[in-house]
Amino acid sequence: MSSKTSRSTPADAAHLKPNTIGAFGLTFMVVAVAAPLTAMASNLSLSLGFGVGAGTVGLLVVVALALTVFASAFVALARYVTNAGAYYAFIGFGLGRTVGSGAAFVATTAYNMAAAGMAAATGYFLGLTVESMLGFDAPWYVYAAVALVLTAWFGRRGVEIAKHLITVVSIMQFVMLLVLAVAVAVQRPEGWTVDVFSPSAMLDGNVALTLAFCVLSFVGFEATAIYGEEARAARTSIKTATYASIVLLVGVFVIATWSLVAAFDDVKAVASEDPGALVFATADIYLGAWSGNLLSILVTISFFAASVAFHNMAARYHFSLGRAELLPPVLATVHPRWGTPAAASALQSAISVLVLAPFVISGADPIINLFPMVSGVTSVSLISLMVGCCASILVAVHRNKLPRTNTWAAIVAPIVAGVCLLVLLGVIVANYSDVTGSTKLLVILMPVLPIGAAVYGALRQRRIGNRNELSVID
Repeated sequence: MSSKTSRSTPADAAHLKPNTIGAFGLTFMVVAVAAPLTAMASNLSLSLGFGVGAGTVGLLVVVALALTVFASAFVALARYVTNAGAYYAFIGFGLGRTVGSGAAFVATTAYNMAAAGMAAATGYFLGLTVESMLGFDAPWYVYAAVALVLTAWFGRRGVEIAKHLITVVSIMQFVMLLVLAVAVAVQRPEGWTVDVFSPSAMLDGNVALTLAFCVLSFVGFEATAIYGEEARAARTSIKTATYASIVLLVGVFVIATWSLVAAFDDVKAVASEDPGALVFATADIYLGAWSGNLLSILVTISFFAASVAFHNMAARYHFSLGRAELLPPVLATVHPRWGTPAAASALQSAISVLVLAPFVISGADPIINLFPMVSGVTSVSLISLMVGCCASILVAVHRNKLPRTNTWAAIVAPIVAGVCLLVLLGVIVANYSDVTGSTKLLVILMPVLPIGAAVYGALRQRRIGNRNELSVID
């Protein structure tokens, strides 16, 4: 690693506990954000019903290839910049502190919204599961409160503990989806055809909707770099985990989606009737009625694992911004025993409570009313940040801040990935109501929130001047 060190606060400032997570743990942090089982039961089932149907399998591969190209640029930046606010430092490295700070607040807004949404979903589905299995009925927010308390505990203890939970939950999801795929392969082998990869299948229907949902199924890229300060051999671990997570998620999503296609004569017709029930219906047919309760449990803990993952990501942004004086410096406080961003984690828990409070008070359904807001803000924000990373590396090369020795990673990949991501962003914006599943004015206007956050971050950076640094390089 470079011997040059640039700190965002004085030399005696606290830093997160190093060497607490390796490439294996980082990989599953990305998987937890993607939440494979819930993605199958939501985004990809919606694509099968209202997008291109069976062609979703082929478009998953196309999107994965585009994200792999982006990964080349992402990893190239990770070699030179390490920070708990990864996109913040990545974008600022090439485009300057002002743009980087604006990007930081976009990411912070998206991750806080997502953490609250996942906590609400955990409570909602835990309530359904408990009622189905035990006959006990309680409001969703009671279970959500339990989820928030547990999430706060995991956040306080840090990734040393959270990585074990997330890894186990992720493997359980993989096993369930694989068992279902094997059952379909054994009972209906004729359903598995390569037609799903044909251009005619991939273009048969609402391509824009499918592309948007495929991209949403891979959100969480940044998780590998967010833990860079806490990772063992950070640059090697980030590179390994980034590519490993892509391969793992592509494999799982392609096989699982293909199995749903193979399970029915006309998966589009079945999925369009009730996309949320598609995975459950398939499991009921090919595995038996016993699988229903197990799937409900796995969906619930999948949402909880995603809640923990988003909580940790948001908390590390609070920590990084506190250290850079863009937020109150108290947020850079580290737990004396665990070396975790304790104050930043507490703030995230408080934000989740504030986000959920209006839904509790009004009696609104969190899935119908909150999730559209979360999905819209998260998709627009994170893809915009990925485009920003592509632009940053190109500008950094132009300014000789990055070497041109690797033409692919430094020039070709960011151009190709940037263009592809801009197209995908345009697709999502143009089909925003389809992506969120809502035409409500409040949902449509939600992207104003990250835009406002970006403006605030940029103005705050201009106000404090250049006395802070964006990167912490070991």
